[in-house]
Amino acid sequence: MAIDIQNVVAVRNEQQEGIIGHLMWYSVGGQLIRRDELEQKLLAAGLDKGWMPNPIRPPDAFRRATSEIQTRRATAQADVYENYLVREVYSDKDMVQRNIVVETVDQRGKRLDYNSRAAVLTLDKKTQNISIVSSYPPAEELAREAERKYYLYRDHYSAQHLRVMLANILKSLAPTPVRPSGGVYFVPSVHTEGLVKLCRFASSLENSEGFKVPLVDTLDNRKLVTHKLREHFERVLDECRSAETGHLKKGQVKEIIDEARRIIGQYKDYRSLVTEDFKTMEAYIAKIRVQVAQLVEAV
Repeated sequence: MAIDIQNVVAVRNEQQEGIIGHLMWYSVGGQLIRRDELEQKLLAAGLDKGWMPNPIRPPDAFRRATSEIQTRRATAQADVYENYLVREVYSDKDMVQRNIVVETVDQRGKRLDYNSRAAVLTLDKKTQNISIVSSYPPAEELAREAERKYYLYRDHYSAQHLRVMLANILKSLAPTPVRPSGGVYFVPSVHTEGLVKLCRFASSLENSEGFKVPLVDTLDNRKLVTHKLREHFERVLDECRSAETGHLKKGQVKEIIDEARRIIGQYKDYRSLVTEDFKTMEAYIAKIRVQVAQLVEAV
């Protein structure tokens, strides 16, 4: 549950004038949550259900569950180990088959034995159920563990789903990173209503919290925002220039283009805050526009 930081910081009450925006941060702890429960929390916070993650695909849950049971175990024989690996054997529109492979090795990693069908797990995409065939009890034990995990992951979003969801909501609020590594952001006052909803939603999640601290309209605080915005523009420009080298995949380049376009579109929320360095900021935006146009042409 979020703590009311306004009572312990030297800033004006948020109901007063003179707030240029907020510093905010959030954290998401380990959890699993059903789709219907997540949607209820989202709506209760005043947010649109359009922010919901995509429905969980059973093949994705199946692959995640089976990958997590890979392990290495000692045997009764000294310095001999069994590596339990998962290999995808077949996939089409109807099913996915993954095998638990048991590789017996010595302490130097030399292979002594290999069983490519220690357990066979098959996901029926139509029924969304798993079938298991195994003649090796240790592998069957792991297969049953993967089966248990699958049904859990099929019906529940993970903390990672929630982190991506919260990050997407935050992006709509014109955030500027305050720390180079991220984690703390400045959000302009024009987005206060949305920020209140985001913090409320984050704090409603298990082992999670969202905080916001109002930033008073002072010369020093405006300089802080301007400085951090300039740093953000420089990072975006560097990413655009690195994308021109051709070393990135098309999907990565598209992400950089989308982020740059977001920065351009949301700059209007900062114009009234960067009057001391207006020309410099406008120059950055112009450079980013040029870089985006070049990247779009290249891809």
